[in-house]
Formats: sequence, structure tokens, C-alpha cells
Amino acid sequence: MSGHSSYVPKTGFERWLDARLPVARLAYDSLIDFPTPKNLNYWYTFGGILALCLGIQLVTGIVLAMHYVPHVDHAFASIERIMRDVNYGWLIRYMHSNGASMFFIAVYAHMFRGLYYGSYKAPRELLWILGCVIYLLMMATAFMGYVLPWGQMSFHGAVVITNLFGALPIIGESITTWLWGGFAVDNATLNRFFSLHYLMPFMIAGVVILHIWALHVTGNNNPTGVQVQSKADTVPFHPYYTVKDGFAIAVFMLMFAA
Repeated sequence: MSGHSSYVPKTGFERWLDARLPVARLAYDSLIDFPTPKNLNYWYTFGGILALCLGIQLVTGIVLAMHYVPHVDHAFASIERIMRDVNYGWLIRYMHSNGASMFFIAVYAHMFRGLYYGSYKAPRELLWILGCVIYLLMMATAFMGYVLPWGQMSFHGAVVITNLFGALPIIGESITTWLWGGFAVDNATLNRFFSLHYLMPFMIAGVVILHIWALHVTGNNNPTGVQVQSKADTVPFHPYYTVKDGFAIAVFMLMFAA
């Protein structure tokens, strides 16, 4: 689908860089000259929306981590301090918490499109599997983030969800104790949940790179189910779909802002 690269370095520096680290060629082939079916509809714009959502979660999460205190005696108070004392802390916190909900809305729409248009079928099975891995990592990350404010809902949510592992025969109790870091949901639990909640979005970003790589090997599937036969059946990704994705992202961000 991606075919032979048509990138031509124009300056001496571009030729020097291309011979040593062809990042400009990669960007050109992936985002500009990538051949895309002519009849993709707006259901196909959720990939770009999800990339933006992940970026928002990473940036706001890093800023929040600068002010959050992962200790049972201080976690709730540190959230209140973020909301009241940190410049625009209320905005950053709500962008992060509501952004998680918007992330899941977009990912469910993306998965629905994949099911409806058969994007899980050969030769795109690995693309679908990587998407499911991303979804599972998202659920784990979101649960651990839900625990961090350490309010009543957070604490009892952690107790209920982690106790589900106790239903497993033989190993369930050991897994639950390992998750807690002790014999009850306590400071060790909050510490490890914060560490994993910070780490796992970067794991998600890594799998997203593999997901996009797998997409660029096989290309987008056609909504009609007919495989692209030649480059005559396609258009370059830019400007045709960068504009389409841009408009969809703008509409999505209006709903996010509201």
C-alpha cells in the first residue's frame, strides 16, 4: 500500500540527514504522500482524534504529577491545592479527567468503525490486535487514575476492583496481596498505582506507534470492502485527509471544550 518512497531531499542538509537518519522521509511517506482510498468517510477520522487525546492526557498528566503527592495523608489535599492554588490547575485537572472520558468515547467510535467496516479482517488482524492491546492498557491506566484523588469513591473503587482478582482459584489471594503491596488498600497501593498510572501512557504511546506502523504496511481498508487495486484508486493523505481530519478534530474539540 505504501509503495516506493517518492521523497526527494531538496537541500544539502536534507540529503545529509536522509543518508544518516531518514526521519524527514519517514514523515513525508507517512503523513503526506501516503496513498489513501478516495472514499473514506468521517468514521475514519477518529484515529487522528485519538492521537490528539493521548497527547492531551500525557501533557496534562505530566503537569499534574508535578503537584500531586502520592501519600494517603496528602493525596486528597494535593488535589485541592491543584484546584485552588496552582495557576489554571482547575483547568488542567478537568482537561485530564474529562479528557479521559472523551478518550474512551473516541476509542469506542474507532472500534465500532473497525467492526462495522471489517478492519479486523486479513491482512489487518495484527492492526486490530494492537488496537485491543491499547484498549486494555487504557482501561488499566484509567482505573489507576480513578484511585489517585483518594476520596471515598476512589478508595472503595480500589477495594472492589482489586478484590475481583481474589475470585481466581489458588492464586487469587496472592495476586490481590501483591496488587495492594500489603494486606489492605493502603499507602503502598496508592504509591504503586501512581507509578503505574504515570508509566502506562508511555507504554500506550509505544503500542500506538506499532499500531500506526501496522496501518501503514497494509493501508486503510475501503468502506465498500473492495481492496485498493492501484495508486489510481487513491489520493495522497495530504492535503485531502489532513484537512478532513483537521475539521473532525475541531468539531471534537468544541465538544471537549463544552
